Amino acid sequence: MRIALLFFLLSLGLSLFSQKILLVEKRNSPQNQKIYEGAYIQYKLIGEKKWRAGEIYELRDDTQMIVFSDHYLPLDQIEMMREHKPWPRNIGYMLVTFGLSWSGIAAIGTATDGDPDTHYQWSDAAVTGISVGTGLLLPMLFGTRKMRFGEKHKWRLRVIDVSF
Repeated sequence: MRIALLFFLLSLGLSLFSQKILLVEKRNSPQNQKIYEGAYIQYKLIGEKKWRAGEIYELRDDTQMIVFSDHYLPLDQIEMMREHKPWPRNIGYMLVTFGLSWSGIAAIGTATDGDPDTHYQWSDAAVTGISVGTGLLLPMLFGTRKMRFGEKHKWRLRVIDVSF
């Protein structure tokens, strides 16, 4: 009796929590990207040049709409989405930190070694400049991925309900 009651309460508890997912699917690929309620997205509407952004308040699978805090948005009105990739920003921070550390250690080393013939060299400045420049340029070049939606393009949006 206890096991049956426990099973009933567990199945009732799981059925109360439904989970809706915004799927970003790529044509001819089994992998897809899942975006959940509460996520922050950047999107562009059909015929507009301006990027919009917002936090997903709710996903409606019956009408295929995204609910934001102030408006509803049908999925077929979204022309493009962009997502920021974390690896260019992280590697860029590491390169900037490396370059500044190289320059700082070289400056401290030449100031404290006690030899008047050693100076901060152009090679130290070149290492710093190349590293910092690459670290700042990397997120600008590879930091975002843009996904176009529609029948002519390879990406597709849809909302699904994953309830037990």
